[in-house]
Amino acid sequence: MKKHLVTSVLAFCLAAFSVPSAFAQDQISYKDEILSMQPDLTSAELLSSVQAIAKNTGDTEDALLKQIYEELKQDQTKSKKEKQPSGKIGTMGSSGGTVSVGPSSKGNFYYTASQTAYMNHGHVGMYYSSDVIVESVPETGVRTISTTLRKVDQGDAQVKSVTTSSSNRNNAANWAFSRVGIDAYSYNFVTNRSTSHIGDKNCSKLVWSAYKLNGNLDLDVDGGLGVYPRDVRDAPATQLVRNI
Repeated sequence: MKKHLVTSVLAFCLAAFSVPSAFAQDQISYKDEILSMQPDLTSAELLSSVQAIAKNTGDTEDALLKQIYEELKQDQTKSKKEKQPSGKIGTMGSSGGTVSVGPSSKGNFYYTASQTAYMNHGHVGMYYSSDVIVESVPETGVRTISTTLRKVDQGDAQVKSVTTSSSNRNNAANWAFSRVGIDAYSYNFVTNRSTSHIGDKNCSKLVWSAYKLNGNLDLDVDGGLGVYPRDVRDAPATQLVRNI
């Protein structure tokens, strides 16, 4: 009887401890998958941002990591369904194409294919004037570049407008321009909705913040934890100006 009781107690303890270990394994798995798709994002930065969001929302870190993973997979699926450019895809917003993006109106933005080592995540930049673009790239952070020098692959890019007032478009472009030479680049796409508007930012965060602060527009098609370039491109409050 005593032996049976000890065996039962041990079995109960093993079962009890197996639950959190299973959750821990799931968390490690999602974290590793996320980092493999976003190789320039550090593990420390990912976990720190997830912990901050969990504290504010009450969601578990496991659930947030799973959501981030699913958003990345969804963006990857979109990429695979789209026509791939014939030329070399620019990396992290570099001008890898052969066709100039061309002029457009202040406050409009362009989208083009761009990839990390793992996936074609896209890139966006905003028109500060008809021939000057504001964008965020790894080498310099937020910068300006002429539309003549900004190259894309033909059939790969498009220019879009934002459905709002001229005042909001002008103010959004002015705000983006005010970050030139100040805000460095951030590789964190996965939780950039919750990061500060001021400070390090990637290309989609720059455009999203500009219109969020100037017009209270949410240029994010799915409202997930991360605002990816395709989220900005596909936001309901945008209209196609032209394909390139």
